[in-house]
Parts: sequence; structure tokens; C-alpha cells
Amino acid sequence: MKRRQFLQLSAAVTATITAPVPRAARSADDDSAALSSAWRPRQGIRKPNIVIAVLDDVGFGDLGCYGAEHQTNAIDSLAKTGIRFNNFHVTALCAPTRACLLTGRNAHAVGVGNIAEWGRDHPGYHGWIRNDAATLAEYLRPEAYTTLATGKWHLSAIHDQNGSGPYDHWPVGRGFDRWYGFHGNAMDHWHPEMFENTVAAYPKKDADYHLSTDLVDRSIDYIEDHLAATPENPFFLYLAFGACHFPLHAPADDIRRHRGRYDAGWDEIRRQRFKRQQQIGIFPADTKLAPRNPNVPAWSDLSDEQRKLAARGQEVYAAFLEHTDHQLARLIEFLKSEDQFHDTILIVMSDNGAAGGGGSVEGILDVRRVAYYEKETLAELVEHFNALGSDDSYGMYSSGWAQAGNTPLKWYKADTYGGGTRAPLIVSWPNGEIGSGQINSQYHHVIDIAPSLFEMINKPATDTIKNQTVLPIQGTSFAYSFDSPNAPTNKKVQYFETAGDRAIWMDGWKAVTKHVAGDEYDNDVWELYQTDRDFSEIDNLAAGNPERLSNLVELWHREARRDNVLPMEDDLLRLYEEVVPKPRPRYTFYPGMARLDRLSAPDIHTYGGKLSANVVLHNKRAQGVILASGDSGAGYEMFMQDGYLVFVYVYTRFERYTLRSPKRVASGQSVLGLAFIKTGDNSADVSMLINDAPVASMQLPKMWQVFAPNSGIRCGENRHAPISRAYDAPFVFDQKLLRVIVELDL
Repeated sequence: MKRRQFLQLSAAVTATITAPVPRAARSADDDSAALSSAWRPRQGIRKPNIVIAVLDDVGFGDLGCYGAEHQTNAIDSLAKTGIRFNNFHVTALCAPTRACLLTGRNAHAVGVGNIAEWGRDHPGYHGWIRNDAATLAEYLRPEAYTTLATGKWHLSAIHDQNGSGPYDHWPVGRGFDRWYGFHGNAMDHWHPEMFENTVAAYPKKDADYHLSTDLVDRSIDYIEDHLAATPENPFFLYLAFGACHFPLHAPADDIRRHRGRYDAGWDEIRRQRFKRQQQIGIFPADTKLAPRNPNVPAWSDLSDEQRKLAARGQEVYAAFLEHTDHQLARLIEFLKSEDQFHDTILIVMSDNGAAGGGGSVEGILDVRRVAYYEKETLAELVEHFNALGSDDSYGMYSSGWAQAGNTPLKWYKADTYGGGTRAPLIVSWPNGEIGSGQINSQYHHVIDIAPSLFEMINKPATDTIKNQTVLPIQGTSFAYSFDSPNAPTNKKVQYFETAGDRAIWMDGWKAVTKHVAGDEYDNDVWELYQTDRDFSEIDNLAAGNPERLSNLVELWHREARRDNVLPMEDDLLRLYEEVVPKPRPRYTFYPGMARLDRLSAPDIHTYGGKLSANVVLHNKRAQGVILASGDSGAGYEMFMQDGYLVFVYVYTRFERYTLRSPKRVASGQSVLGLAFIKTGDNSADVSMLINDAPVASMQLPKMWQVFAPNSGIRCGENRHAPISRAYDAPFVFDQKLLRVIVELDL
């Protein structure tokens, strides 16, 4: 798989560049506003509450208040009375953006130049926030804030994500009093792998369970606890939704309401969104709609089957987004019911642009399979059309819809063009009297949010936290823009880097290059755009401005040297292989143990070996799980059912292999096992053993590694994701299970 597909699936220094270029002419009123562009401090009985809601992979043009047809009523209501920003930028990848948001510093400067899964032993790319880069929670705690986090974290090392810690880089190790959420990305919204504080959590699921609902429920619970205990103090809630990152998961009724809504195709939907954006003035009047990205065909060139499948993917995405908005509405209504809303600074943003669909035209039923092993056939997609969005899918929409999500921009998440870095941002604070539905156009970056909040709550960022000197804040407050929406931006410079893709902005000009993995960085071709006049980055002015471009590129290198960007690394697959915990020859598991992270689990795909369970059976009707790893899309489990020993290997959601003992296992002490003998890179022979005697065997002609974020090892029960679907969870082993030993032939 190409680096860019892999990346899309699953990443202030003042300088004089050349003679200053005059800004566009401003009116006298604009000049007056610029002269009075200081923040007017708001005085209250106490500091305001703060809620930051982060959407995942939601594009610039995906919200109703940014021109989309989606019914994002809760977010739109905040925009109607607050402020929308149309020139807000992020890092183009999830974890780096979150590091910037929570620290007010550039991602590389704090050690999160990439996600932990692609981390390396380099100060700019560890994948977790360095200790002297204080987080918002660490700054706010001394100000009497109760600090709460729910949802996606993705800022801890791969090796630290198990139940045994260490917890230094978990939310509760970085200033949050409480956390309920998940570590990785791409979380299954039907069967998420959750933690509370430092303990594995298992949500109570009914027919209506959905992760977004669960996160808002827990957020409300946490705030209720705070109001009951310390109502005189403010709270800070960091609500990081998993939506709308793949897998696209939405309730069936929500999907059904969108049936047929996208049959017109992405070309027409982009045109409609662009027209609405023009009408609401979300960008300058002279903005052009970017042409289709090279990997997006014309909708009219697709076959009927392709159009049907592609439209379904967008129906699921729309349902996913609107369902998330509905959950946010519940939180807002709760804040209003408890008389907290008006004195709450509420920020809604996305962490990057819409994800590029892995280059798919029709959409994808199971992203993991396509990313790590093999492509799906059109026949499979057609056969399982109705599974998209359900827990029988791990799906993603197609690239054409991703660009529609980024309307009017080009390229996607992970690209340092506007489609990857320009994101929606809405700020609401009724008691602060900021905004009245206006659209602010000053250039801002996600590192600017923290210093803006500090100014809004009248709290300067301190130089020390817990007697430790901390890194200086690099962001520039945009609070001045609340009272002076026409003031010029105070921002000076902002650089970008994502797996070799690079960009830098200064004074309305942007230099950007798209890197191809394996190529020499010095051979990359830089482009030049005057973004304050070319919103969509369409007119490349590099040829006519060689000196300006050269100076901008040199400025990028100065910024990069300062913040530990160099040297860069573009071999993400190799980085992933190196960061994964190395296999051990022997693993021992115990019933009821904390769930073990999937990357720390024994790798029965690559190595042969033996699994042995020491049990004492009190009768011949034993029931329950012995060992389970994975979910219904990829995984395996050994369990007993009505006294029979059963092994199920799941290759895909619709292709499974089952091995069953020919008779019930006798009462008494036994060793129940499996032996794996590799017959090829992706195949093995499996023998079922009872007291080391083979009783059944089968071939596994197709195998692949279990990579899913929700596939951790569990022993003696399965309170987590279903695998074989042969029993009702949690299916606790009802006899005596002493231990399970897995030995690998390394």
C-alpha cells in the first residue's frame, strides 16, 4: 500500500521574507477597528466553565453552518450566537492537533510530530507530550478548575496502553481529574475498547448503545458530580468524539432517513455546498471551487453499482455526523437546565480535514482488511451493502465524498494543503458577550486556542507548574478578534509537517509541497499561494515569485530546526513495525485479568506455537470463554459450549473457520489446547489438543494480524466485542480456569 493511502486510512518567529506586500485595501472603519483591537476583559463572579468538543475527520465544509446540507442543529445554534472562524488551521493529523490544542505549542516542539503508532526515538516524534509542556488541564487545576476528559486521547506511548501502565502520559497523568475514553484512533462505536482513569472499562450495552451517546452520558455524569460537590468552582471538559473517523458507525434509523439523499453524487453535492457557502459568506466572494482531486473520478463515470455503493457510504457518514450533533445537543440542554450554559466557553472544532477514503471509489466495508491485507471485491461490497454502518462493518466512504467534506478545498486529511489543515471552529460564550453570528477571518492555528482561553479567563500562562519550568507558549491569542472582528490577524508565522508533506504561512502567503515517500526531500517541488486572495489554493504563483518562495522555504527550515522537525521520516510502515512491542516466547494469562492491548498480544499470524489452558471441570457441560482476541471482523477465540471445546478463527466478518471437539470434555483436571503449525506466510494448520492428545484439526488457508484498536486479549470471559457471535456475552467460564499459556516458536 502506498504511504499516502496508509496515512489517509488509519497522521512564533517573526521573519522578513522579502519586501513587504501591501494588504488588501481596508476601509476607515477597518482601520479604526484595528486600532482598538484589544481584548476587553470580562468580569464575573468566578472564572467561566470551559468545554472543548473535538470532532474527528470532519471537513471544513461538513457542518450546516459552513454550507453543508447536514442538519447539525446544535453546532449551528452555537454559530448563530457565537463566532465562526473561516481561517482556522490544524496540523492535518489527529494526535498532533490534539497535542497543539492541549498545550498551546507546536506538535513537534512537544514530541507529537506524528501519532504514537508511527513514533520513533526522536524528540519531535515520540507520540506523547513531553513532561515540561504543560497541558491546559495542568494550567487550569491551580485555578480551582475541576478537569474532566471524555473520549479519544491518542497521546500515550503504544507500550503504555495496557492495564499495568505506566500512566504518566494518560489523561490522569497529565492534569485531568477524571477520564473516560479510549487510547487509539479508529475506534469501533458499537464495541469500543474503553478505560476509566487507569482501569479497563466495559460499557453497559443495550440495543441503542453507541459510543458518542456513551461519551456525552459520562460527560453529564462528571459535570453533575462536580456541581454536587463544588458548584462554586468552574469545570473544564475536554470532550473528544471518535466521530466521524472511520469506522463509520451510525444507528440504522438515522441511516434510513438519508436513503437516496446522495444519489446525485459528489460533483453535484460539492456544487450545492459551494453555492450555499457563497450565500452565507463563509469565504471571500472571489473564492473558486477547487477542481476534483486526481484520485476522484467524475460521478457520471461510475457504474450503477459503484454509484449505489458510494452513495450509501455518504448516507452513513451523514447519519454519523448528525447523530454526533444530537449528542452535543443533549450536553448543551443539560448545561442550560443547570444554569451553566451562559457562563460556559464552548468551543467546537475538528482535528483535521476529511479523510481521503484510502483512494476508494465505491467505499470500503472493512478498512483494516484493505489497509493491511487485501482489497475487497465489488461483488463483496454489493452483497453486503446493507451492512455498512452496522457492527458488521468497519467502513469508510469514498474519496469523492471526502473532498466534498472539504468544500471548496483540495486534498485531504494528512495533506498540508487546505483540505488537510483548514478546519471549522466555533466559539460561544453568552456571558462573555462574544459574537453575534459573525464570521471572523483572521488567520489562526490550533496552538492559539490555549493562550486565547488564558486571556478569556484572565489567567496568564505561568512559567512553572509544580515547581517545574515549562516550555513557553507558542500560540498567539485570538481573543482580540472577539471585540474587533475586522482587525488584521496578530499571527506572524505558522509551519506544517506531516510525514514529509510541508507548508508554511506568513502574512497571507503559503508555500506548500506534497512529498512522495521514498523520494529525496530536496527534490520536492514547492508551490506558492497567496491565500488571503486565493482561499482554495488554486493559483500557484511560484514561477512568478521565486525569491519569495525561496525565502519562505528557508523560513520553514528555520522553524523546523527550532522545533525538532528534522530529520523527517516517511517510511510509516517501518516505523509501525518498529514501535510495536516485540514478541515474547511465552505469555501467561489469567481469568478476569485486565484487557491486554492488541499490539502486546501473542502474534499467532506470524509464528507457530501452542496455546494451553489449565482447567478443572466440575461437570461435562462446561460453558464459557477461555481466551479471546479481536472482534467479529478479525480475531480468534477458544471457548467451551455445552461441554465441547470450540475454536473459531475470524478471517473476515463473513468468512470464519470453526474447530470443535468430537465429544464433550471429561470432568476433572485437563489441559485444553491448540497447536499452530505455519504452512505459509498467511496460513497454518491447527490441531485441537486435550491433555496433549490431538482430537481434531483444520487448515487456516487465510490469516492476518489482528490490528483493530478494540481487539485486546481477554481471558475467562468476553465482556468486550463479539468475535464468533456463538454465545451471549460476557459468557464467563463457569468452571475453574487456572491460567492460559501461549508459547510462540520465535
